[in-house]
Amino acid sequence: MKKKLIKYGIIAGSLSLLILAVFSVRRAIIVSTKSHGVKKDLAVVISPPPPKEINQEIAISLPKSKLLIKYVVVSAELQDEILVKNEKVKASLGRTFLIFTLKIVNDSPQGIQVNSRDFLRITTDGGHEWLAPDIHNDPVEVQALSTKYTRVGLPVNKTDKQFKIRLGEISGEKTEFEIVF
Repeated sequence: MKKKLIKYGIIAGSLSLLILAVFSVRRAIIVSTKSHGVKKDLAVVISPPPPKEINQEIAISLPKSKLLIKYVVVSAELQDEILVKNEKVKASLGRTFLIFTLKIVNDSPQGIQVNSRDFLRITTDGGHEWLAPDIHNDPVEVQALSTKYTRVGLPVNKTDKQFKIRLGEISGEKTEFEIVF
């Protein structure tokens, strides 16, 4: 029995020394690579560009109710991940989401419902194809005498950095502007 205890003691001591040696060598390598300017971590997190402030406003006449609302594009941003129905959705490989923050102002004494995607179009090819937002919360309900913030967006290529935006009623005049990330 004594021989077994001595044998296990020698094995445990040897393992302890081996573990200590491994941690010491690992620590020496980390310190050495830091002092030589070598990055320890190879994974690099690239954060998306900050939101672009836009603050473009148009007045929209709602045909059914004959009410006038203010439709303001507050900002735009590129995001690789969004929430859809409280679930995270990641953009496909080589794609990202172009997301617009909108402010809809209802100064009338009655609540309204608005399809926020109807008044915004985006192009990346100089105006040959105008894209409507796929990502939205429509219909957006805006209570009487209130302001509602919402978001709309669509997937775009990661390589696209310049966008032309068209704002306006479907059959009315349009305001155009560009954003560059």
